[in-house]
Amino acid sequence: MQETQVISSKQRLVCSVCNYRVNPNHKSAFYTFPCSIRSLMDEKFKVWRCPDCQTIHCLDVVDLDYYYSKYPFSEAKLVWPLRIFYDNLLCQLTKHGFSKQHSFLDYGCGIHGLFVKYLQQRGFINSYGYDLYAPVDGLGDRAFIESRKFDYISTQDVIEHVEDPNAFLSYIDNLVAPGGYILIGTPNAANIDLNQPDIADHYNSVHVPYHLHIYTREIIESLGKAQGWKPVDFFDRKYDDTPWFCLNNRAVNAYMSVFDGSMDVLAEPLRLGKAFTSYQFLFWAIFGYWFSLHAGMSIMFRKSV
Repeated sequence: MQETQVISSKQRLVCSVCNYRVNPNHKSAFYTFPCSIRSLMDEKFKVWRCPDCQTIHCLDVVDLDYYYSKYPFSEAKLVWPLRIFYDNLLCQLTKHGFSKQHSFLDYGCGIHGLFVKYLQQRGFINSYGYDLYAPVDGLGDRAFIESRKFDYISTQDVIEHVEDPNAFLSYIDNLVAPGGYILIGTPNAANIDLNQPDIADHYNSVHVPYHLHIYTREIIESLGKAQGWKPVDFFDRKYDDTPWFCLNNRAVNAYMSVFDGSMDVLAEPLRLGKAFTSYQFLFWAIFGYWFSLHAGMSIMFRKSV
């Protein structure tokens, strides 16, 4: 018997940022997107954009534990493309003084903590990770991270997954040392086209039902300022959008589309032979970085001393 997931009757009708309330009877306010996980691709979810602050919200509240149990990256490894991406992420940190003497926390590091492993291999031995879905006796040890303060905290692709951004950032504020830095990477709602739900460039950014709220730069900066943080830098693309051949967001999305369009493709062995038969993939593999949609961003904050 095929396992099915029942969606809760509860819906997100009020903007988590500005409290605008969408009318559920205004059908034109909603856009339908497919789930990009292979076993769930038949499921579709509605999203809406707040007309006041431009935040994108996933309408239906679901059992996220169920959906994360279907996630395809349980066997992720520190392969060479990730090392190139992590080189970029490390550069964003070292630009603001991060060194091997500083303590670092990757909050939302994934169950394998690959960026933490990368840093430790590079000699950043005071690097730690935490992930809600990791084992408690490993990277899921909340008591451990709450027992200290960190000079630098990176939280990549996390804030869009939490229900209350203010509560989340307040928790992060308790973990960072005075004068410390917080790097937040997240999709950029301003550059996501909700009118193209069947295009990987957009449905991967919307990523229903996992992304609950997607924000603009202005909103992320205002949320940080509410914690007393000062925005000190802005990167208009994510660390995994690089000039290297194939290693940009548009090429990755095109690669997925060569196969079944699911994110599962990225967790499987590379099949570049078939991908190279696609002229669209080859174009984006070469030129994707320069035609980026800038659908992701990173913002560096500094906590007051």
